[in-house]
Amino acid sequence: MKESQEVYERISDQFEDFTSHASQRGVEVDTVRYMVHDLLGGVAGDAILDLACGHGFFSRRFKDWGAARVHGVDISPSMIHQARQANDGIAYEVRDVAQMGEIGQFDKVTAAWLFNYAGSVEELRRMFQAVALNLKPDGHLIAYTANPTFDLARGNFTDYGIRVLDEQPVEGGFRCQGQFMSTPPADFTYYRWHKSVYEQAAHDVGLRNVRWIAPLISGIRKKAHPAGYWDLFEGNSLQVGLICSR
Repeated sequence: MKESQEVYERISDQFEDFTSHASQRGVEVDTVRYMVHDLLGGVAGDAILDLACGHGFFSRRFKDWGAARVHGVDISPSMIHQARQANDGIAYEVRDVAQMGEIGQFDKVTAAWLFNYAGSVEELRRMFQAVALNLKPDGHLIAYTANPTFDLARGNFTDYGIRVLDEQPVEGGFRCQGQFMSTPPADFTYYRWHKSVYEQAAHDVGLRNVRWIAPLISGIRKKAHPAGYWDLFEGNSLQVGLICSR
């Protein structure tokens, strides 16, 4: 996780450019909205803990979708500084999720692009432990992460905003070198853990009903690009949703 902190301190401006222009970003929003609203009944009146909140992109959306309280956490001081500039009534703080412990009780914990920065299976388990400690009974985790079934040999993800440069096997998955297709491009390291590793980590901390959710590409987004543009995304996605409950 410390490695990701150093990366995002270095590339915070490029990352904001990436999130503003990459076509995959709209798919992330649509998929998270689908998980939150269609599968879990929405966030109206809820207290939300947004882990790996970055500069507050999803934190602000949860508030817009009706959450009563949103608390954003990120390991990068630069990202949190940017988030606070919005003066949006959301509490933001710098924390390492793997070392966080309990900071409150929340109806839902969200984690878009958190688990893929766990540097080991044990660190992933500690992240799940932090989720469990901060979830109310019957609360839900909504996550978005690197897809365990992605196959680089079938094609890269460059057209959608990320180029995978290299993947090396490690215990429990792959250590990957990637590049945000920002201006200029920004290199970063992430991990693609096996499904069984995620599911075991959730089970070990008392989370249940793990479900994997394929990215949702709306008809509007399909019409905005040439025919066939989304074929690789749908057939070999680098990203996937995950939900479970306490």
